[in-house]
Amino acid sequence: MSNPTSPPAPRPGSLGQRILKAGSWSLILVVGGRGLRLASNLIMTRILVPEAFGLMAMVGILIAGFGHFTDIGINRSIAREPDGDKEHFLHVAWVFKILRGATIGLGVLLTALALWFLAPAMAPLGSVYADPRLPLLITLSALTPIIMGFESTTYDLAARHLNMKYIALIEVGGQVLQIVAMVAFAALSPTVWALMAGMLTGAALKSGSTHFLFPGPRMTWAWNTEIAGRIWHYGKWLMGSSVFSFVAQSADRFVLAALLSTTTFGIYAIAQTWIGAGGMIISRISDSVGFPAVSEMIRTRPDDVPRLYRKFQSVIDVMCILAFLIVLFGGQTLIDLLYTPVYSEAGRYLAILSVIFLTLRFNTLNGLIMNLGHSKTMMIISAIRAVSICILLPLTYHTLGLSAALLVIAVNPLITAVYTLSVLRPFLGNTQIRFDMLWLVLTLVVAGCVYVYA
Repeated sequence: MSNPTSPPAPRPGSLGQRILKAGSWSLILVVGGRGLRLASNLIMTRILVPEAFGLMAMVGILIAGFGHFTDIGINRSIAREPDGDKEHFLHVAWVFKILRGATIGLGVLLTALALWFLAPAMAPLGSVYADPRLPLLITLSALTPIIMGFESTTYDLAARHLNMKYIALIEVGGQVLQIVAMVAFAALSPTVWALMAGMLTGAALKSGSTHFLFPGPRMTWAWNTEIAGRIWHYGKWLMGSSVFSFVAQSADRFVLAALLSTTTFGIYAIAQTWIGAGGMIISRISDSVGFPAVSEMIRTRPDDVPRLYRKFQSVIDVMCILAFLIVLFGGQTLIDLLYTPVYSEAGRYLAILSVIFLTLRFNTLNGLIMNLGHSKTMMIISAIRAVSICILLPLTYHTLGLSAALLVIAVNPLITAVYTLSVLRPFLGNTQIRFDMLWLVLTLVVAGCVYVYA
């Protein structure tokens, strides 16, 4: 059965008007959501010791890892397919979501079991992997992807039509309740288990609310071989790309968790929380506004896509520069102001990692490649980045120390920039490519200066 409102038509107004409105709600979502997350982080750092954040960082990155390993781009298929807003397509996509969530949950459980048996004998003493609490934390976290697998595809439908209002309200409201749950559990037991309680509460609230608060068809189990084939055909290369992308983005935590003490890794996790907050603002606007907007233009006015990209990229460039300057010059002050002295070293980590913001603008180029349907090319790009970080990070740490290793983390996304630009040159033209190359060179120069003076 369907709601009277299903399926919703695109919102009235020009594409430019809808992009502006979606961008505004996306900014509210990211600033509000990340603001709440950082506020909860500040509250919990006064209740819990740094080790708790190191442990939960590992739990989170493990779930994210299996999420990337099974990512076939369901949301992107809904955004780009001509019939992605039809009821039959949304039902098949929902089945894919459920199966994916169950697969992730099973993988997490198997990892917990392996860690339970192998960590006592193999994990470096004092490292995150050797902590006896980690296997049980991972076991409980397996519920999160299973719960999220039942999230309604009307959530993705709203994103397709650039209707970010409901998405912003549901996610910000859910985070408020998640914080309340964490603080309440921490009052009873000021341990890492309070963070786990908040994670599970947030997943349940978000997944459940998508079935009631978004316009569109009610979810029901359905299957269509032709639709499933299209989703898989687009997603099989994207899944490979997602796997390598996860490795490229997360190898720092897996590698450093084995090299650093639990306390030092917890402090690094705090620095990454702030880097992630700024990065999420830029990435969310690129993914939730840029991708569906370009998808619609490719479907309706393909000749105008380069012009739209140039306008959108200019906005992203300004955001990247501002984020870099704020974190570089204000990171230490921020840490000293908001955290106890035990976390002071996170400020120096932030200064070095601030270069990441200058590399984020190239993610928009990668999004354009995916929107054009070149998911195999994206897999190659992600694979190069994954291999490079896995080799360079431990090598740099052992030869030059932690500061140099942090710089490698920051600039690693640039290793594929030249290849990405060569792929898009026929599409974007020489003028845009020359500008992007200049950005690449200047970023490397700035990275060197930051390393010397940070």
